[in-house]
Amino acid sequence: MRVCLLRASVAGSKDVGYSDIEKYTDRHTIEQRFIGEDRIKRDLNFAAAESFDVYFNLLPWEWHNGPRKALAVLATKYIEDISIPVIGLPSRILERCASDARGRILLENVAGAEATTAEWDEYACTVIELDNTPIPLSPVFCNTGTLLDPKVNPDLHSAIRKSAEDAFYTNNLHGSPWCTFTILSRSEQEPTHPVQLLEVSLMPKAIFTQSADATNPTPEACAIRESFPGGYRSFIHSSISSYFLKRNRASDISRKIAGRYDLVAAHYDAGTTGHYQELLKKIVQTYNFDGLVLDIGCGTGLLARIHGNPQNLSRFIGMDVSLEMKTECLRHGQYECVFVGPMQRLLVAYADPADHIVCFGALHYLDVNELSMVLSRAFQLARLSVTFTIDEIPDSYKEAQSLRGSGYMAGSNHLSEIESYGTPVGWRKVDRSRNMGWVSPTTGVEVYTSIFRFERAI
Repeated sequence: MRVCLLRASVAGSKDVGYSDIEKYTDRHTIEQRFIGEDRIKRDLNFAAAESFDVYFNLLPWEWHNGPRKALAVLATKYIEDISIPVIGLPSRILERCASDARGRILLENVAGAEATTAEWDEYACTVIELDNTPIPLSPVFCNTGTLLDPKVNPDLHSAIRKSAEDAFYTNNLHGSPWCTFTILSRSEQEPTHPVQLLEVSLMPKAIFTQSADATNPTPEACAIRESFPGGYRSFIHSSISSYFLKRNRASDISRKIAGRYDLVAAHYDAGTTGHYQELLKKIVQTYNFDGLVLDIGCGTGLLARIHGNPQNLSRFIGMDVSLEMKTECLRHGQYECVFVGPMQRLLVAYADPADHIVCFGALHYLDVNELSMVLSRAFQLARLSVTFTIDEIPDSYKEAQSLRGSGYMAGSNHLSEIESYGTPVGWRKVDRSRNMGWVSPTTGVEVYTSIFRFERAI
C-alpha cells in the first residue's frame, strides 16, 4: 500500500522522529505531506489527488494548543468532507480536547475521572481500537516504566484494563486509533485493588520511538513493544486493517468465500482425505490440546473428530465464515458452539481467553494487514498455545482459480510475512516444519504447508 502521513508544516519544527513510521514496516511505501497553516485546504486537496491507499492524520500533534487547536479541527473536518481514507482522531473527539504543557492531547471533562491524592500509584493503560473493539494492553507502572505482571498481581491487572475499556465506551471514543488512560490504584493499602480514572490522552505521539537506538521510556512505547504481540510492525498493520474493516472493504470477498463453502459443505470431508487429514493427525498426536480449544476456520469440525478427545480433557468451539460449514460441524457433536463470520472480525470482537487457539488452512484468505491483526489477537487471547498452518499458495494455483472465475478463492502465500512477524514477547516457537499440505480438488495443484506452533514461555 501507499501510505501518506499528513503533518503540519510548523516553522522551526524538528520533531521528525515521532512520525517516522516507515521504520516499523517494509510492506508499505510511506511518504509525508506537510500541510501549511495558511493553505490547509489547498495542500489537503493536492495530497488527496495523489490517491494514497490510506492516510494518517498527524496534524493535531503539532497544532494542539492555543489558537492552533482551531487549525487542527478545521483541517480534520475538511479531511472528513473530502472523504479520503484516513486514520486519525475524528473532529467530534478533537473538539473535546485540550493540550497540556507536555504537548499531550487530553480529553476534557472526562466521564468517570475523580480527584485524588498523592498516595495513589499511577498506571498508564494504552488502548488500541481494532475494528469497533477497544483492546486494552498491559498496564505500565508509571514510576518505573515497566509492565504490571498479570501473574504477580492478576486482580489489579484486570481491574486497570477493565477501567480503561469501560472509560473508552463511557466517553464515546470510537474512532480514536489509540489512547492512553492514566489510572490510579491504592493496591498497597487496599486488598480489593480499587482504581480511579485520572485522565485520557488521545492518540499520543509518544507511542512511537524517537531516539537513535529505538528505545523509548514512555508507557505507550513499552506497552507496544512488550504487550502487543508482533510489536510495532503488527501495530501499524493492524491499524490499517482496522480502518478498512470498519468500512467493510473485504465484505464482498468474505461473502463469496462463504458462498463457495456453503455449496461444498455437505461433501467437504470427502475431498480432504489424504495429505490434509494426515497433517491434522500429526499435529494432534504431537501436541497437547487439553482445555478449551478455539478453532478458527473450523470447517466441518474435522480437527476435533481426529483428536477424538479420548479422556474428555478438551472442549472445542469454532469460528467459520460459512453457515453450512457450521451446520455440518455441529451435526457431528464435537463442538460446543460455532460463530459465523469473517475471522478478522470475529476474533477481534471475541473477548474470552482460550487455552489453545488453532487455525488450519484458512490464513491464506487474509491480506498482510489482516494477518498481523489476527495473529496478534490470537496471541492476546491464548493462555497456552497458538498453532496454525501457512499454505504456500503457488502462482499456478492462483492462475487456475482465476481462469475458473474464482480468483478470490486463491489467497496468498504468507510464509515470508510470518517469518517477519517473529516470535512475540513471552512466547517461544516450538515447531516450524514444512509438509505436503493438500491437492486442490478443483485444479489438481499441489500445495505445501508449514506448521507453526508457539507456546507461552513459563
